[in-house]
Amino acid sequence: MNRRLFLTASATTLGVAGTALAMSTPAHGATVTTVAGADPVSVPVGTRPESITRAWDGRFYVSIQGTPGNADGEIHLFDPDTGTSTVFATGLDNPRGLAFTGKYLVVTDTTVVRIVDRTGAHRILAGPDAFPHPTAFFNDAAPEEGGRAVYVTEMGGRAFMRDPATGLLWPTDSPQALTIPVASRVYRITVTGQVTEAVTPSRRALVMNGVIVNRRDRHHLLVVDMFYGNITDVDLRTGRKTIVGTGYRAADGLAQGRDGTLYLCSFDDGIVWTVDAEGENPQILLQGVGRSSTADLYLDEPNRRLLVPDTLHNAVIVLPLG
Repeated sequence: MNRRLFLTASATTLGVAGTALAMSTPAHGATVTTVAGADPVSVPVGTRPESITRAWDGRFYVSIQGTPGNADGEIHLFDPDTGTSTVFATGLDNPRGLAFTGKYLVVTDTTVVRIVDRTGAHRILAGPDAFPHPTAFFNDAAPEEGGRAVYVTEMGGRAFMRDPATGLLWPTDSPQALTIPVASRVYRITVTGQVTEAVTPSRRALVMNGVIVNRRDRHHLLVVDMFYGNITDVDLRTGRKTIVGTGYRAADGLAQGRDGTLYLCSFDDGIVWTVDAEGENPQILLQGVGRSSTADLYLDEPNRRLLVPDTLHNAVIVLPLG
């Protein structure tokens, strides 16, 4: 592995995808280990970014959570090549997951799910009363093939997975781990607001965060569990859940390449991994970003890079792939 200095935007010129960006050494001075193809670049985007996706006209959109408790959440239009970030939608509370259906952008916002049109206007697609079970915290979102619906994770026992004295995840072999409620679900929500339960609660996916449609079989979802760190395949026809990888604690974002290769990150530990299609041969692509940093991620295959929102440093990391 190469030792590389992790940078945030300000003053020194670096090249990203052929375009010069202003960059400088960060105050936190993080040293990042990476096995990716080139230096990662950190581009400021707004206060506490969470998720990123490609939407209308091939452009990227980032959910900006804003200051906790201020209900100042936004969605920004973001260009990773020039480093520009402009406000696209305002008036959200704590926006997190983003999914583009081909016509609409769907965003999770704590206990509601919103739908956004290409002008930035938005409304509630599904509120708490639309769901068959209590809604504690919606997180990630993924589009269904064809754009008729999205899949959204509801984190269930999220509030019980951490030691309140430290904010850290309880050890997996602790008594507290066994008392985390088995209540996390994935819902399918149509663009007209119909809600059905797609993935039922299970200790194999105890506190679900990232979700994607499996590119190897559209009748399967892949989800990551934030507590145990499981990558779990779910057959939507039978409900069968199969753990294909484990040990990726605080797992947040999840993406998959055309060949089945998986990419995921740890929010707590500031790590980005790659895993092969069978859940084997894990490699660290990036580490040392910091606690509460690497959130959701987007695989930009045409440009051979990952785009990783960094909540801690108010930036998106552009991580080239070899």
